[in-house]
Amino acid sequence: KIYRSFSSCSLLRRHPVPAPRQFEPILRALQAVSLSLDVTTSKTLAESLDAAVRLNDPYFNKLVRILTTRCMTQALYFGSGEHAYPEFHHYGLASPIYTHFTSPIRRYADVVVHRLLAAALMLDVLPDGARDRDGLRGISDNLNTRHRNAQLAGRASVELHTLIFFKDRTVVADARVTKVKSNGLLVFVPKFGIEGPVYLTAKDEVAGGEAFFPGE
Repeated sequence: KIYRSFSSCSLLRRHPVPAPRQFEPILRALQAVSLSLDVTTSKTLAESLDAAVRLNDPYFNKLVRILTTRCMTQALYFGSGEHAYPEFHHYGLASPIYTHFTSPIRRYADVVVHRLLAAALMLDVLPDGARDRDGLRGISDNLNTRHRNAQLAGRASVELHTLIFFKDRTVVADARVTKVKSNGLLVFVPKFGIEGPVYLTAKDEVAGGEAFFPGE
């Protein structure tokens, strides 16, 4: 509705189609356990993710989904005047055009879309500033930056509280190996939802090949 009314200044959200090579890490990992993913489209990917299960491992499918998500790029806010219509596509939602405005936390992106929708329904007048393509580009760039920063802050908060929880505490739990490097393993611990390196040599000792480094 807002795009039909304001084709050059609507705030939308797109998710670029991942290049096939981006899925190579998860495809190789699944091949090792005689499974595969069909990454032809988001629909075939979703269907093959549903089928990627191991009866004796209830966490396996969750781990596959986490690793698959890492192969994709992030969705981005953008102004409709910045891209051709075929580039509006949202891969993750399999939608040719998408926006959102229903967040209970009232993101600024929601406010922008509310204004556009109110004007499209002739319930209000769209401010002149909302028709500025350059201004909308600045808004969308800022939204993307702040969204990314919020994600990083959230992850840092989880890491901090995880560190506090495990301080002076020894816990034994099952883990899944997600990557093998020359000096150690990257493991995911389903019980706690955490991931990190397990060094098989001294942290600063690299035997050759791809390796983990302290702080990584």
